[in-house]
Amino acid sequence: MQKIASKPLPMIRTGYTKILLDVFSKHGINVQELLNDSGLPPDLFETDKDYLPVEPVKRLVYLLSSQVGVNSFSELLRTAFRQRIIPQILKQFDSTVTVKEALEKVNIIFNHDSPGSEITFENEYEKYWLCRSASYEDTIYFIWGEVFAVLYIIELIQALTKSDWFPEQVKIQHVDDEVIRSALNQKTQFFISQSKSALLIDEKTLNSTVKFIPSDTKHKEPLVEWHSSFSDSVFTSLLPYVREHSLNIKQAAKLLQMTPRTFQRRLKEERTSFRQLKESLILSISCELMEEGHSLTHISSQLGYNNISHFSRAFKRISGLTPKIYKKSILGLAE
Repeated sequence: MQKIASKPLPMIRTGYTKILLDVFSKHGINVQELLNDSGLPPDLFETDKDYLPVEPVKRLVYLLSSQVGVNSFSELLRTAFRQRIIPQILKQFDSTVTVKEALEKVNIIFNHDSPGSEITFENEYEKYWLCRSASYEDTIYFIWGEVFAVLYIIELIQALTKSDWFPEQVKIQHVDDEVIRSALNQKTQFFISQSKSALLIDEKTLNSTVKFIPSDTKHKEPLVEWHSSFSDSVFTSLLPYVREHSLNIKQAAKLLQMTPRTFQRRLKEERTSFRQLKESLILSISCELMEEGHSLTHISSQLGYNNISHFSRAFKRISGLTPKIYKKSILGLAE
């Protein structure tokens, strides 16, 4: 029986998280404190890794909201979407004519842009909804995750139509709609305890023409081709953490919102283990740090080894070369 490829873990572009912090930092927040409290990599602004796991970003969204208040949070978040984030994906819609055609592509676009996301365009009893699915949690983080998704969708439709469009009906998964009502500050009909977050897209908007101006599609990042194996997703999600964290399996599983047992089982299904995965992560980061010119002593300390000898043995076991030979023969560098 052919095994179905596993779905990638939910991830978000590192650049989007940097944008959020940059926009909010102009209003007096302590960025380093937020990075620490949310569980994001402390060197986030230096990393060149494409993606982050969603869990610490959800915590970041909540922390941002608690620091600036609901109204300011909504305004700043919509500013970040409108000016910095949504323009990066509009290029992917420029071959569509109507909003309906654009939304029919939304699942493909968002699965490339944010692997593991579940954004769908659905017809229910002749009504069309733009939906976002997520595993329900009765937590404050989940409520603010829904606020994030709803505001994003509103800004996307407004960007496609060059209008002040607003939904007449909104479905949310949480039982408490007070936070979202406050964030939207508009007369909207809400349905709570739904299976998905969803916004009703009216027929007039669906049939309207997608409107672009030249600046909408300049300098946009291309879609990243995503290969959806679980271990690939895990590798990409954990890569930003290796430089500053001596990750153990409990920490890694928590970042990915799993129990260690489930995490181990999923890796075993792909014939790998956390040890093998961590070795691959360490090898990748070790090589990067060497290419950046760091000493082996610095690298061994950065990656959590007690001394350079332990690091050298581990590197040789993984790569077949000692770090010194790698630097000299592969990189042409001397220690």
